[in-house]
Amino acid sequence: MAITPKPKRIAAPAGVDVEALISKGGSTPGKPKTNEEAALVLRLPMVMIEQIHVLLKARPIKTSRHRWIVEAVHEKLIREG
Repeated sequence: MAITPKPKRIAAPAGVDVEALISKGGSTPGKPKTNEEAALVLRLPMVMIEQIHVLLKARPIKTSRHRWIVEAVHEKLIREG
């Protein structure tokens, strides 16, 4: 078993308040929200979800369930004007 010495503490550069930075916290990384998108919860019967999965598996090019639903809503909006 290798034994390494205790790491030496490195002083923060002048002008940096480390405690303030730590206390500030932050947010989780992710896609920035825009005014053009909104998240929503969609509840569907399991039968419909299973039908969607069957259709997705039959596609020659893989498509996410999210994209498939967005395309379906888009088609409906166009159809109903």
